[in-house]
Amino acid sequence: MLSSISICLLCDVLFSDRGVPHHRFQLPDAEHGRTLAETIEVHTVELAKYNIREEAIAEASQIEKWVFFLRYADRYDAGRLRALFPEEPFQQAISEAERIAERTVDRMMYDQREKALRDYQWAIESARREGLEKGREQGREEGVLIGKIQVLEQLLGDTPTPTARLLQRSVSELNAMVAQLQERLRHRRA
Repeated sequence: MLSSISICLLCDVLFSDRGVPHHRFQLPDAEHGRTLAETIEVHTVELAKYNIREEAIAEASQIEKWVFFLRYADRYDAGRLRALFPEEPFQQAISEAERIAERTVDRMMYDQREKALRDYQWAIESARREGLEKGREQGREEGVLIGKIQVLEQLLGDTPTPTARLLQRSVSELNAMVAQLQERLRHRRA
């Protein structure tokens, strides 16, 4: 009998094997050749590997339905979701989502958290892209560091230092600036 199951829903691809979106792991003892079978399991579900469309939901597997629900439920009203997903577990999930939506404070906190996560991911991705672009243009490490500095400054609410001014600094000075800004960000979150 299983005593613990952990399910990790991943927005991005973790494993490069495109055809396998769901993996099930158990804990092995490599030294003694034993596995904790049916006691602890970790499942990873790479949501991005599923490509289910609304028209195919009726014929979809349970996991495909849940993936669609988790990825796209926010785009539908409760009535449409109830029609798409008549099974009881989905009806319960829809009712729970409605209950949360009715509670203004909970919904506001949820929306703020989701926005903060999207903003953070956008800023990191933007910094990475900007750093790579400047690094390619200038052909040196300064571009990546400058991008990091400017994004960290934005995250801290500072006015980003102009690129021309940062280009006047050495790599070690830029690295020191990145470290100082990261430290400020860590202290601000604490």
